Amino acid sequence: MLIYSLIPARGGSKGVPNKNIRLLRGKPLIAHSIEISLKCPSIQRTFVSTDSEQIAEVAKSAGAEVPFLRPSELAQDDTLDLPVFKHFLEWLEQNRVPLPDAIFQFRPTSPSRSISKIEEAVELLKKHPEADSVRGVIEPEQNPYKMWTISADGFMHPLLSIPGVPEPFNEPRQSLPKVYWQIGYLDLIRTQTIINKNSLTGTCVLPLKIDNEDSIDIDNEFSFRLAEFLLENRGGDC
Repeated sequence: MLIYSLIPARGGSKGVPNKNIRLLRGKPLIAHSIEISLKCPSIQRTFVSTDSEQIAEVAKSAGAEVPFLRPSELAQDDTLDLPVFKHFLEWLEQNRVPLPDAIFQFRPTSPSRSISKIEEAVELLKKHPEADSVRGVIEPEQNPYKMWTISADGFMHPLLSIPGVPEPFNEPRQSLPKVYWQIGYLDLIRTQTIINKNSLTGTCVLPLKIDNEDSIDIDNEFSFRLAEFLLENRGGDC
């Protein structure tokens, strides 16, 4: 398979200013994702999509390809991932770069990846030609069957129901359906899923189970400090 990685990194972070290029264990945050991508045997090219010239320079120094700056309208707080990937594919086509069979999405905010897990995702997709994508997931600490909504009248209502179980929120956790929480560790998407299904997920999604201790997701100052602590105490790099 021809596989590229795309690392989306816009410049307007508010939770942690300059988050994508802030130093984490001595190197810019985005460099952790770039370096692990470059080490993976299955990934032929590593790209960064950013609207920031400063991030672009840091990414290039770390070894990534940054052949364009993303338009500002695709780098807003509410910009979804799909148009960013469609813009990337359009650039490839316009510049006669071969389209990959699949694309990894590596979010810079998840710096704790391993080559073995990335390669495992590739093997999963190869073994299942019917699959649209592979998505990293963990078992969450909280089960949504024990969650509630609050209506306009101020009363609570169960978020989810189970046929034949009148009060799932009062059931022991062990008897509830096992659920999984999607994380930013990795997504591996077939290019045709993006083009033909207009989706980064599709309808046939394979899970890649990730250890909870590797599910770092940096979105504020606390989580940045937590990532520093976890990586430092693990005694290794990303």
